[in-house]
Amino acid sequence: MKELQAGIQRIQAKCIPLNRNPVSEKKPRKQGRSHPTMVKAPPQQLGEPQRPLLSFPVGSSLEVLRKRMSKGMRRLESQAERINRLSAELEVAVLELKAIASDLNRDWKAIQATQKSSTSRDICEYRAVVPQVEIKSDGSFVLQSRAVDLFQAEREAALLAQTLRHRAKQKREHRSGK
Repeated sequence: MKELQAGIQRIQAKCIPLNRNPVSEKKPRKQGRSHPTMVKAPPQQLGEPQRPLLSFPVGSSLEVLRKRMSKGMRRLESQAERINRLSAELEVAVLELKAIASDLNRDWKAIQATQKSSTSRDICEYRAVVPQVEIKSDGSFVLQSRAVDLFQAEREAALLAQTLRHRAKQKREHRSGK
């Protein structure tokens, strides 16, 4: 006990010359809420230039951002072109698949007929879509799917055949009418 009192006295002796409250004499806290104190910033002089809020030079960082943006846009455009090129290649490959399936389909149906199958389905179903990148008017890019019309060639061939038959018929009628 005497040692503790001696220790307290030594601490008090050290704290009082330093203008501190000794441990044993804490001030009681006020009950209630304490509000933060507002500190006003010193007013700027009129002739004094304003300092930027950022810690780095704004001009140079904007230039770096512009260069990075320009480089990134070139990479983005290049990648969009690559996707569209691959999409066109994929469309050709899908059309080749359809041509192969059409050739096999005759044999497939013949085999099904010999097996007395109740369903006569095609060897391949077509639900083809390929990716495509479009650039909107605001410069943003849109990755979307584009449907591949696998039967366009057949429709065009049928339309051409119909047109040629119609022309041939008109020529015959014109010749017989003279």
